Formats: sequence, C-alpha cells, structure tokens
Amino acid sequence: MPRKLDLKRLKTRSTNALNHIMARVESPPKGADHLFIRWMCAMSAVEIHGVWERYAENRLVALLNHDVRHFVSEQSIKGISHVSVGLAYYVVRGGNRYFDFRSMSDLISRADHCAGNAANPFRAIPVSQRNYLDALAAIRNYVVHGSDASIESYKRTLSSVYGITYAPGPDEFLNALDNRASSPARYKRRFDGLATVVRSAIAMA
Repeated sequence: MPRKLDLKRLKTRSTNALNHIMARVESPPKGADHLFIRWMCAMSAVEIHGVWERYAENRLVALLNHDVRHFVSEQSIKGISHVSVGLAYYVVRGGNRYFDFRSMSDLISRADHCAGNAANPFRAIPVSQRNYLDALAAIRNYVVHGSDASIESYKRTLSSVYGITYAPGPDEFLNALDNRASSPARYKRRFDGLATVVRSAIAMA
C-alpha cells in the first residue's frame, strides 16, 4: 500500500514556517529604518503566500493520497484503489512542474474534483477569510510582478476587502495598523492580520 502523507506533520511544518517569517519581521535588524521595515513586510508577505500555496498543494495531494474513491469515480477510472504521493502530485499539478491556482474559488473547485464537496477541507474556511487569502495573493503578485494587471487587481482587491479607495503601495499598506472592528488582527499591522488568516486557514483545512 502506498505511504500516506502525514497531514499532522504537514500542518506543523507549515505553521512553523509561518512562525519563522513572523519572528523575523517582529525583530528587524538593529538600526533598521522605517522604509526597510516596510520592505521587510512586503517581501515577507510574498513568503507567507508561498507557505499557503505550498500547504494548499500538499493538502490536495493528501486528499488523493488518503482517499481516491471520489476522484476515480468522477473520472470513470477503473482498477485503482490507492494513489501514491508522487502520482498525486502529478495529478494535482496537471502534469506541470509546479502547482498554481488563481483564487480561493479555483482552489475549492479543484478540491471538489479530488474529494467531493462534503470532504473538501477548504470549504471549512469562512468566506471572509477566503477574501483575505485572495487579497494576499493580489499583494504577492503586485510585489513580485508589478505589472499593470497586478496593480489593477491589487487596487480592486483592497477596495473590496478593506474598503480602501486610494490604495498605497504594498509596503505602506502592510505596515499600517488595521483598526477596523472586522480586522483579523485589530490594532496590529495589516501584515499581521494576513498572517493570522493563513495560520487559521492551515488549522481549519
């Protein structure tokens, strides 16, 4: 029987990676000025998104690796009762070298195909948190690409999720305090709020 991906270990590893990033941001180098700290927040947001993206991929792999019945039934595949971790990665990546998803709705749709709606762990994440995860992706794309499309997506997302009409750059946005009553980390930096959402999503999914 193929080995089973250790879900508990996956969650612990992802949470530890998140904790490491947060500890670094909370203890910047001595003498670091405000602009450097803002830059650290922006680059660390990219890393946090990477933690979430890798977790999401591995969680999908675990869905197939632990129970493939829904997938083989939906795909009308006969003669398969177990899927190895390696084969599960191939399926989740669609034969590509890496895994990529456009939004939380896209991720949830893929998980539905793997395990069915009832067994889809990403459906446990509240809609409000899904919106923050999409916002994190938009911030990441702006920081990494800086294309016109990424900037427009960033502005739209900040408007819909945070109610911000005139969006500052990601470094300024992330380092500013979020005093909204609905904030996932009220009175802390928006960066901390996004990290809190990722931590919660990993625990729930």
